[in-house]
Amino acid sequence: MKILVIAAPTDQRGRIDELMSAAYAAANGTECEIGVVLTGESHDAASLQGADRIYRIENVLGAAFYADELVRVAEQACALLSPALVLLTGDALGQQVAPRIAIRRRAAYVSGCCGFERNDSGELTFVRPVYGGKALEVVGSTASCTIVSIKAKAFLAIERRPTDAQVETLRLVRDERPTGVTRLHTDAQSAHGGPSLEEAAVIVSGGKGLGSAEGFGLLRRLADVLGGAVGASRAAVDAGWIASACQVGQTGTTVGPELYIAVGISGAVQHLAGIGASKQIVAINTDEEAPIFGVADVAVVGDYSRIVPALIAELTEKRA
Repeated sequence: MKILVIAAPTDQRGRIDELMSAAYAAANGTECEIGVVLTGESHDAASLQGADRIYRIENVLGAAFYADELVRVAEQACALLSPALVLLTGDALGQQVAPRIAIRRRAAYVSGCCGFERNDSGELTFVRPVYGGKALEVVGSTASCTIVSIKAKAFLAIERRPTDAQVETLRLVRDERPTGVTRLHTDAQSAHGGPSLEEAAVIVSGGKGLGSAEGFGLLRRLADVLGGAVGASRAAVDAGWIASACQVGQTGTTVGPELYIAVGISGAVQHLAGIGASKQIVAINTDEEAPIFGVADVAVVGDYSRIVPALIAELTEKRA
């Protein structure tokens, strides 16, 4: 079986590590060839360890590119290489691109995959969360090619065998006329000079309990002290207090930081589904019955406008 990983120009090492770990999990000791298609210039060699083949394209995509361009590249790569399994990240870009590739290639599509299993016949099946992460379903595919978007943080980086990967150049037909209406630019986090939600080790998220958009200024100060990113619940985004790129949850970005601080977030099931991979969760809320406390490792009941400034002052003093 040939497995093909599509590395978008915006995929940093952490994301590619997850994709490579997912490829290893799918192979699971069977005779598989793992190839990686590099569509950008910034991918480091360490993240590609374990690949049997590395495919570079003649005209790489820039940091800001049309989603249609990535669809074109991935579709042509699939046509040339005939993989049985194609893996992409499950972020906003991957969710947009993967089904379009599947339609063009007449392939099967599995979204939000968080695991692989083999059935009694030895065929590969796919595990994905349903009902807001409350249950898992196992689906199969009889198609000759299956396009899969990988749920963020579902596959931890694993030690991969060193390989002497063959590097090849793919000569693709280039369309100079961008037809898409979606162009990828620097995300909201990077605009502030901080890490992205997917890469951040610490995330400070705010919800409707902040009371206004001004509350996010306080959370950004805390995030800056911790070297983290700022996130938000859907309620805060819908209220217009913060950009939609900061939304965390099932309908936003799925995250798995070392520390997730939820401030004024009640804990809707869709939000909890997106933070389940977090190593430690700290919740600050005035409502003792808030569902977020049911998953929190540390629960703080109180007014965030008094707690967060005190926390910032304490952390700043310790780091002085």
